[in-house]
Amino acid sequence: MLPYRILENNLNRKNKISFKKGAASFYIVAFSTLILVIIASSFAAIIISEITRTLNDDLSQSAYDSALAGVEDAKVAFYNYQNCIKNNQVYDDSLTTSPEITCQDIVYWMNHPDCDMVSHILGRVGKYEVGEVSIQETNVANNMMQAYTCVKMDTVLEDYRSTLSSSNRARLIKVKLDDVEADRINAVKLSWYSDVNSGVYGEKYEFTNFSTETSSVVFPSLIQHRASTPPTLALQLVQTAGTFNFNDFDVSVGDTTNRGTVYLVPTNSEANASSSGATFNGAYNGTENVVAASYFVKSNDKTSKNLPNLVYCSDKTTGPYACSATLMLPKPVGGTRNDDTFLFVVSLPYGRPSTDFTMEFLCDGYCNEKIVIADDGTEEVIETNQAELQEMQISVDSTGRANDLYRRVETRLESGDTSFPYPLYAIQLLGDGDGSLLKKDLTVTCEWNFPEKGC
Repeated sequence: MLPYRILENNLNRKNKISFKKGAASFYIVAFSTLILVIIASSFAAIIISEITRTLNDDLSQSAYDSALAGVEDAKVAFYNYQNCIKNNQVYDDSLTTSPEITCQDIVYWMNHPDCDMVSHILGRVGKYEVGEVSIQETNVANNMMQAYTCVKMDTVLEDYRSTLSSSNRARLIKVKLDDVEADRINAVKLSWYSDVNSGVYGEKYEFTNFSTETSSVVFPSLIQHRASTPPTLALQLVQTAGTFNFNDFDVSVGDTTNRGTVYLVPTNSEANASSSGATFNGAYNGTENVVAASYFVKSNDKTSKNLPNLVYCSDKTTGPYACSATLMLPKPVGGTRNDDTFLFVVSLPYGRPSTDFTMEFLCDGYCNEKIVIADDGTEEVIETNQAELQEMQISVDSTGRANDLYRRVETRLESGDTSFPYPLYAIQLLGDGDGSLLKKDLTVTCEWNFPEKGC
């Protein structure tokens, strides 16, 4: 029989060994539990993040839809305004006392734009009330609390903006100026290919459109054409004097013409755009692109060539547009330019790539005052030669809300008929091969006051 102390020591040793084994299991279980907790927390965080993102996306889209609802209401409001001014009636610059909305009220709100002008014109809120316009939701369960909070319309703008694409290659623009006579406009500044259209362009994407071997303008094939290449534009001028004959469109008298077209070809070669040759005109003068008025050649003039104008488009431009050119305008044949027959056609001859463009109309001197915000926040009024445009387009600034999230939309609406039929081609062939058909539309005008002429 072993002594008592020896037995006690053996028992203590066994207990220590068992304790060590139990402690190791505890650490393993604790560590595993910690890992599972971290993994579960990560999954929970991801799920919460996705739910939050989805909710924010839904709110953002709903707020955007609310802003678009404000734009649609602005279209209706402007249509009502146009109906009111059709008869050229003169209205007092004040609201009426009638509880109903009258044309005088509509004209007043258009002349005094504020956040509630659209809701007032359409009667969404009371005549003397203010506030947002709630939008009825189709899915009541969403409960986004949608509304548009502020919609402003402005019909006096500094420029005309639009987009050209393969499906909409041309834009007919009838010039309507604000308190400036059309005869004072001596130049048009055309800018195109905004940062919305373009990717990265420059040396990596060469678009010189010029052959040094032949010293002439060349265009890449459709296969070689890159979307990051600014497109060629055609600008056609149509104008008349106060009185004119139709055959005035077929002649150029001295430096005057009623019809002319220029072609603007982009290049990122400053040297090529600064020179001229037998087959092209260089528009770049070292600081800006300027196209002379004599380059507006009428379409059927067989005595002079309508040479393309190379426009330098810098790949380091800091403005919103890659290309910009100032086009000097010729005077019309026979006298002072008529305000009612002053038009431009901007077109995309090759149909690609799509491009935004803007047009600014410049006077021969001071014709407008412009408010400029200085660095210290103060307002300064400066004189400018940029004419303002009256109701050529409507600028709509709409803010929409969904719960506590807001979205703002700024857009331009055409005030006239955008589907005005303007021929891009003289002849159109339909079909292939021997089955091609020749289609041509003929329009005949008639003088109804002279029945002896066969009308």
